[in-house]
Amino acid sequence: MIAPLLAALARPLAGAPLQGAHAAGAHAAKDAQASPRRAACPPRSPGGRSLLLVPPLLAALALSSTPAIAEPVAVTVVEVAGDQAYVTPGRAAGLVPGTQITFRGHTAIVLEATDKTASVRLGPQALRAGDTGAADVTAAATQVVDKLPPPRPARDFAEQWRQAAPPAASQRPNAVPLGKGRAPGRLHVAVIGQAYSVASRDQIAAQVEGRLLTSVELADQLWDGRPLALDLDLAARAFADGANAGARTPLLVRAAQLRLGGARAPRLALGRLRHAAAAVGMLDGARAAVRVGQLAVAAFGGVVPDPVSGKPDPSAARFGTELSYDALALPWRPHLALTAHGSTWNGELDERRLSAAVSASAGDTWLDGWAEAQAFASANPWGASAVELTGAGATAQWRRDGRQLGLDVTYLRPERSLRLAAALPLEELCVPASQIGDGAVTCPGGEWWASASASAGLRRRRWALDAIVSVAHSRSETSSTTRSAALRGEREVGPVRVEAGVSAGKVAFASFTAAELGAAFAPARHLDVALRYRPELLDYVASEGPVLMHSVIAEGRASPQPSLDLAASVVATTGEDRDAVALMLFVAWRPLP
Repeated sequence: MIAPLLAALARPLAGAPLQGAHAAGAHAAKDAQASPRRAACPPRSPGGRSLLLVPPLLAALALSSTPAIAEPVAVTVVEVAGDQAYVTPGRAAGLVPGTQITFRGHTAIVLEATDKTASVRLGPQALRAGDTGAADVTAAATQVVDKLPPPRPARDFAEQWRQAAPPAASQRPNAVPLGKGRAPGRLHVAVIGQAYSVASRDQIAAQVEGRLLTSVELADQLWDGRPLALDLDLAARAFADGANAGARTPLLVRAAQLRLGGARAPRLALGRLRHAAAAVGMLDGARAAVRVGQLAVAAFGGVVPDPVSGKPDPSAARFGTELSYDALALPWRPHLALTAHGSTWNGELDERRLSAAVSASAGDTWLDGWAEAQAFASANPWGASAVELTGAGATAQWRRDGRQLGLDVTYLRPERSLRLAAALPLEELCVPASQIGDGAVTCPGGEWWASASASAGLRRRRWALDAIVSVAHSRSETSSTTRSAALRGEREVGPVRVEAGVSAGKVAFASFTAAELGAAFAPARHLDVALRYRPELLDYVASEGPVLMHSVIAEGRASPQPSLDLAASVVATTGEDRDAVALMLFVAWRPLP
């Protein structure tokens, strides 16, 4: 670095001064002759002035080439973690990566530094918070940092990657069992049994039913990837009471159909259909459906089985069409089904109905609704209008974090048709008008029944609270209103659940007020038993005063196997009004789900 500077200085010293020496000598001779004093001064030249700059320049170069002197800086250990110690000060005092710090004769090297702190790796020395040392800091020391190249602009990366495809678009997962359940196969079997009996001082009423539901896939993919299957729903039953107990056959076939497609939405179904449409029950006939996108259209027709025996009955025929719409991509995932159907009785046009069902859900909210309108002949025996709203209902539910709210509203009118009029007396289809003498029984029409109920619940880890309030109103020749309310709580106390509740209500002919107290216990994971006591004050309108009734309820539920569920309930009631025992049993067995 010094050599180039000296060479640059040598060029003016070796050139201009030599050329000016002759002129300087001539001037000096003249001056010597004119003034002896002036001749004693040495001659000046530009080169001479340059020589005056050399000493200070050399001194500056010497100072700049001398290494900077290291200055000691006191440091203090503030924390020790693992194999590193953290000291203060930091970069602001000159500590940079590579700076040496001496602690009691041992040297540590700075690894990283911030403005106020620095870190060193521990060597053989043991440091603790509060230890001091000295750092050899070079004055005005700076850390050499290599600058990174500037980032590439985002436009350079445009369209360099293909559009991501969700894995589900190309995956074809196989169905697998959940828990101890079995994987779906060609044969599905479920058995459901239930029994009910009430014994009192005067009579015994009982009924038993065993139900077999089975489905057999005859072909896995017969047409367009859809299976061909046979569905059977058979029930063996017995009745010990009822005016028509003898007419009820011991064997009832609820379904015996050959279907093409899934069980919930088959493309074609032949035989005895369990449901012909969303608002139509059993039918001996056929149903065909076609789906285009989110829209499905179906048509059905056949004869209606006898409502008591379940035998095929050619006297009544039913036909209709159904339009359904599913918008699963929308936030509320709405489902809408419209059904227009009619029936004939002994060749005469009977029912003409239009029904609608809608459901939607989003997040924690579920909504359901339905409605049905029926057209009647002008000279019908029930006093019905040409078109009446025969039924409607709506349900709303909200659930979140153990909290729930519910609302249910229902409106109904009597079921009326020529087929029912042939099987039942007129009094079963309407409320006859009061007659004087031997006048014919007629129906004035206008009967309806409506109800509304609201419920709320709160559940936490060890307790729960539920409440429900309901109101119903019926109108015929006279009107009546019924009201009821119930509050029930549950609290876990160790392995026992303590239950308590109160309820009250009023109907047209009586009112009641009751309390309930009990306990439930689950000795095993698949077993739960409960015992409750219920005192009730029952007050009939025609009685002289309320009577006290006592009831004991014992319940049990068990699941010894994943495919088997058992439940039993016994209710024993005694008091001035009645002495009775009720027994209910339920069995569900799914050997081939």
